[in-house]
Amino acid sequence: MSAGRIVESHSSLVTVIGRKLFPYRGLVWGGVGFLVFCLARPCWSLFSYGLLLVLGGEILRLWGVGYIKNYRGDMESEVCQLVTSGPYAYMRNPLYLANGIIGIGITFLSGLWWSTVLFLLLFVVLYGTIVKAEEAFLEERFQDKYRLYRECVPAFGWRLPPYRGEKQTFSWRIILKEEVTTLVTLFLVTLLFYWRGFGFLRLLDRLFFF
Repeated sequence: MSAGRIVESHSSLVTVIGRKLFPYRGLVWGGVGFLVFCLARPCWSLFSYGLLLVLGGEILRLWGVGYIKNYRGDMESEVCQLVTSGPYAYMRNPLYLANGIIGIGITFLSGLWWSTVLFLLLFVVLYGTIVKAEEAFLEERFQDKYRLYRECVPAFGWRLPPYRGEKQTFSWRIILKEEVTTLVTLFLVTLLFYWRGFGFLRLLDRLFFF
């Protein structure tokens, strides 16, 4: 088998894995988050940095979500148009970057250094495959339009000046419809970690003493 075919076969496998993992990404993070919460040992110094990271990541998410019509569901139903406005004019994956910042922030809330390492490893494996699958799908759907966008805009870097593609408008209606669940979840997660470290949930230390 030639080197080109090996690379193509590997890329196809990564794409298939990404498509399979995409619907279950929330379950993966929920399970890992529950484990980290049970073993958490929050401390004020890291907790404050965690709050800033969670807030910054969610602001980036709000900016990105406001430009897309739908992003919850399977991959095919999510993609109605190629969005190139807002943060998408600077990078191709602002929501995944935002999720990464939020995830690191939550590991800081936990006070567990190893949870940051675990999160980063899972993030690279999970979203690395999902991004490959999304890129293959977007190239298939939008063809040359997406290829040009991909060539001009980095995946997670920061392009200056912003990409000049088709313009979409920011919508607060989409925020209210799609992002309220995330906002409420992040508020509750932050509150639970606060109680875990500095409130009545410290009693869990007796159960998870190691």
